[in-house]
Amino acid sequence: MEQGEVENHIIKILQSIQSDSGHDTGNINSQTHPFVDLEGFDSYLEVDAISMLAMELPVGVNIPNDRHIFVSEDCKRLLSIQDSATLVCEIVSSGVSQT
Repeated sequence: MEQGEVENHIIKILQSIQSDSGHDTGNINSQTHPFVDLEGFDSYLEVDAISMLAMELPVGVNIPNDRHIFVSEDCKRLLSIQDSATLVCEIVSSGVSQT
């Protein structure tokens, strides 16, 4: 998967989640930080977003259950959609197949 393709998937997923939650979907882009910029976005919705994104990944590739894609691995930095897409591309490239 290409970086831009993953970013587009994440944006569409977040727009869907925001819309379903009754929140504005207008300004979601690659520089959006979901936990900062999206009203009502929390760790529960992150799980939903990851599950929805996992359905878009190649067969046999999963995002590990213990991996947050909108927070850095050390949990010290909130990631933008662009950063999250980079992380997902790394997961896909490594062929992670554990759940």
